[in-house]
Amino acid sequence: MKKEEIQKRIYECETDEDIKKFILERIAELESKEEKTVGQNYTDSFNEFISGKIHYKPADKLGDKECPDLVYDDMEPYISLIKSIRKNSWYNELTLFSTIFFEIYGYLPNSGDIGLERYFTYKSHEDSGKVSIKDIKSNKCAFCSENSGLSHNMFKILGIDSSVVCGRRDNIPHAYNIIYPNGYGNNPAVLYDPSHHIDFIDKEGRKKSFGYYKVISAEDYEKMKTGENITLDLSTSGEKLKQLYGYNGALDGYEMKPENPTYGIGLGKTELQKRNSKLCELESDAETIGKEESKQSEKQGEQR
Repeated sequence: MKKEEIQKRIYECETDEDIKKFILERIAELESKEEKTVGQNYTDSFNEFISGKIHYKPADKLGDKECPDLVYDDMEPYISLIKSIRKNSWYNELTLFSTIFFEIYGYLPNSGDIGLERYFTYKSHEDSGKVSIKDIKSNKCAFCSENSGLSHNMFKILGIDSSVVCGRRDNIPHAYNIIYPNGYGNNPAVLYDPSHHIDFIDKEGRKKSFGYYKVISAEDYEKMKTGENITLDLSTSGEKLKQLYGYNGALDGYEMKPENPTYGIGLGKTELQKRNSKLCELESDAETIGKEESKQSEKQGEQR
């Protein structure tokens, strides 16, 4: 389905069953036909909808063992998203950034866990090799990988091209999204980070937070693809959010908290690159051994 048809179908849904049927149709359309492992230190980024045959690794290793797959097997967040969209008479990519931000924070709260609960949640599923997003939800231990995977799937269901990036924020390993409103390979590329937000604070210290996005220039996008960090000036994003949500006075007296984070793509060599590098080393060693054996044979021939 194209974006226009998807939007039409969303507003035609009258019941929960209609919504479920629509979501199941979209999941079937987006289901990958080939097995693939993606995620931290496996891919710098990926475009596939995370489902049965896409093995999503939210972390590289658990000790000396492979991290279990994270499985998005709950329809609840997708149903809630469609219901939120239907509260208004229209939507576009601009309004979706905050809508999806609020949906993710509603579905995947974090109790303030510094990582231990998350570690034990994955550790306890080593034998099965899979962790349900329902377990992450109930244990309140979602981090950036879980958030960006869910937002990615939400965009894909809505017919909007998205990537999950396994990269860096302020030089710390971090997962986020790049959205392509006009389709993969077309400008603009939009950086979307569902794990961070823009804060507006008033004189009494009261805070209102919103999900943010940032259009990346073609030049900055090329820099990111070559491994360079770029710095985001979020002031323009804050201004747009104020226009979008402050029209009724909701943000009067509130000022945006300044922030200029850096983002990069990739954490170094991916698992595939490491294997290819190792293969090259083995080939080089074999070539060296072959040359030495050839020299030895030549010497033996001369001696004879």
